[in-house]
Amino acid sequence: MYKRAEIHVCNLGRKGMGVCMDFNQEKEQMEVQKELPEENNIQRSSSEKAIVRRAYRSRPWLYQGIAISLVAAMIFSCFYGVFRSRAKEYEESPLETTANIAWLYQSCYLLYRDLYNAQHEEILDYTDIYLEMDEAYSWILDEKQRTEYGILLNLVEESRAFEEYLSQSSLDENWLENAIQQGILDENLINDYIAGGSLDSSWLERYRDGSGTYNLNREAYSGLNETIVNMETYFANLEAGFKTLNNSYDYIIEDRITGKYLTNMSVDDRNRSAEAQYFQLSFTFDSLGNVSIGDTICGKNESYVRKYANEAIRESSLAGLAGDAVLLSKYVKIRQPVDCTITFAVSKEAWDTRNGGFYVGTFASNTNYEFDIQYYSSYYNDYIHAYYEIGLPGILLLCMLFMALLGLLLPIPHHTKPWKSEKICALSFELLFGIGIIIFLLMMPIMALIGNVASGQAGGAFGEYLGIPSKAANLLVGIINLTALMLFFFSCWYIGICTRAVKELGLREYIKQRSLIYSFFPYMKRKALDVYNSFSHMDLTRNANRGIIKLLLVNGIVLFLISCLWYGGFAITLVYSLLLYLVLRKYISQLQKRYGILLKAVDEIAEGNLNVTINEDLGVFEPFREQIFKIQDGLQKAVDVEVKSQRMKVELVTNMSHDLKTPLTAIITYVNLLKEDITETQRREYLAILERKSLRLKSLIEDLFEFSKANSQNITLNIMDVDIMNLVKQVAFEMSDKIDEAGLDVRMNLTEEKIILPLDNQKTYRIFENLFGNIAKYALTGTRVYVNGFRIDDTVVITLKNISAQEITVDTSELTERFVRGDTSRNTEGSGLGLAIAKSFTELQGGELSLEVDGDLFKVTTTWHILPGRQ
Repeated sequence: MYKRAEIHVCNLGRKGMGVCMDFNQEKEQMEVQKELPEENNIQRSSSEKAIVRRAYRSRPWLYQGIAISLVAAMIFSCFYGVFRSRAKEYEESPLETTANIAWLYQSCYLLYRDLYNAQHEEILDYTDIYLEMDEAYSWILDEKQRTEYGILLNLVEESRAFEEYLSQSSLDENWLENAIQQGILDENLINDYIAGGSLDSSWLERYRDGSGTYNLNREAYSGLNETIVNMETYFANLEAGFKTLNNSYDYIIEDRITGKYLTNMSVDDRNRSAEAQYFQLSFTFDSLGNVSIGDTICGKNESYVRKYANEAIRESSLAGLAGDAVLLSKYVKIRQPVDCTITFAVSKEAWDTRNGGFYVGTFASNTNYEFDIQYYSSYYNDYIHAYYEIGLPGILLLCMLFMALLGLLLPIPHHTKPWKSEKICALSFELLFGIGIIIFLLMMPIMALIGNVASGQAGGAFGEYLGIPSKAANLLVGIINLTALMLFFFSCWYIGICTRAVKELGLREYIKQRSLIYSFFPYMKRKALDVYNSFSHMDLTRNANRGIIKLLLVNGIVLFLISCLWYGGFAITLVYSLLLYLVLRKYISQLQKRYGILLKAVDEIAEGNLNVTINEDLGVFEPFREQIFKIQDGLQKAVDVEVKSQRMKVELVTNMSHDLKTPLTAIITYVNLLKEDITETQRREYLAILERKSLRLKSLIEDLFEFSKANSQNITLNIMDVDIMNLVKQVAFEMSDKIDEAGLDVRMNLTEEKIILPLDNQKTYRIFENLFGNIAKYALTGTRVYVNGFRIDDTVVITLKNISAQEITVDTSELTERFVRGDTSRNTEGSGLGLAIAKSFTELQGGELSLEVDGDLFKVTTTWHILPGRQ
């Protein structure tokens, strides 16, 4: 049938053929798809396995660590029962602390007030029961009267007349009456305060009726007022804590005489045996208010409970809490509860099923302090310290080290090296150290987790908070516990894996490659050396305040950082002090060494060695290097001057001997010739020669005498106004004969301005006479002589230039010395003192004379200064 239908459809033409073909293809695909699922599942499973294998091969250390950590966490969790059983021996009850027992004892004052009011059918305040005032001072307990009394004290203190009286340690009983009678307290003023509402109208008559004593000075009033206010606050705080006491503890207070009692317990609770009590403590007050501890005490450590109770009795009495006992003893008596027994108890059942939580109080050590009530959840208690006592930190630390050693030593599959290939395992030393510190700090929360899980507290807390069954809560806590322990142990494994780099590279190479501090150390070292060198090469010639401030700032920053540390500050301070000592010792040692180098150089210079060189670094003494060289140059110049002076002295003697001996010899020779028989003509000729030589000798002696006087400044100047330009012209005119004989052509170029200078006319004339004479003797015949004179501001300059007949081989600085001539053969006449005299006379009159030689050009320059205000 289907075949026939198929044929029928196929005969529908071209369009029908397309439909037939689609139908057949769909049928084939459906048959193929039935066979595919099983094959696809096989391929998918194999591909997933391949992915897992590739992941494992790429990071085998990761999966190996997770597996080992999980096994370690499971093994560690198996010991929770052992931990729990051992920890129970060290568990402490929060009820058995000093603070809680002191709070319970102080709550006795609250319960006794309730019993007292119930017995006497009254409603008395705490101060009415526990403070027994002298009848004359009973008004102190009235807050309104205390306030108004303080206002009266203020009124009296405003009067200077009563100031000395009020300063006394005690006041007269009738001081208020006396104050009014003496006009210190004005009744009109009191009425004004009464009208304003600050005082009661009864105060005007109260001091007269004898019902009270109002003689408290300011100190006593302030002390009593503060004590009463504090005690009222203290009792108010006790009252505020009653709800907490009532909800958390069973209590009963019983009058030992009448048998009346107040309690929050049922009859069955009162008949509960001591074995059923988790905690029980009684306080018994006798007829005098003395306190003793009941015989029946229940608790985990009964001896500690009794000891803490005795401490509470001694430290928490009302008299001790009130404050100034000496002041109170004068005006008030503090009572204790009497003839009663107060018992506080917590049953084991209530403690184990404390669904509503539990409260533990802390005592107030003074009436100024409030109580602090601490809440303990039904599934939480301070059991962690018990796990510390059994050595859990040490056990956990050993497990951490064991996991780290496994990571360090256990072979890794496929011989991979993640500390090289994995960036996460190639962290810097500092970052890895920080991770280690974090893991170490995580020990405390991990131990808290272990304690809460092992004690069963965590499961109960989760169940209560999430509202799930206990089995589900315990399962959730177990998963969280295993996960936390596995991650914690894996972190230790990871540290071991990363530490393998130290094993392979070596410690030194590891630090070089993986330490940020080491890579940063050269920079820090360079900066430290720069700072050190800046101080070791400090310029002592400059202000050092800036450098000192920078040094103190760096030292202050270091000390500030050390002081910010919670732990290790003292040890770091010792290390810093040691480093500072080493640096200072090195610095001072270098100072001593460099000072020794400097001192040695100075000693050598002092011994005459002027060629000392200092090649070493002098540090802070570096500026003295230049000074030492200056001293060397100065001494060398002084030596050169001295040597030159000695040479000049020798030459002086030689030249003087030659210049004096020559005319003297001639004189002696011609005198001897005159003794012989000679003709008249010869006699006249010889006498002329004798006269000329005598004048020459006289001229030499006079020149030497004048130069000596000028050089020793032992000469008197006759200062007058001199026209310097005119004087030069006059000298040139008078010396024209000699200049003409020498065949010289003088070219004068003097300013036409009349320049008047305060000079010695004779000495100045001698200056230019010597200069023109020198030109006449040594200038080349047939050459020109140039004389220039001009003024520049307040300076007058006169120059003389000529061409020397002979080559000048003498240094220009020596031409002005004594007995020095340009012709070293000394063939020309002259004393050799002309220029020296000219220079001395010029300098004596405040001028300067300088010589310049340029080849054969000889130039003399005289410079004169015009005094201010003179033309």
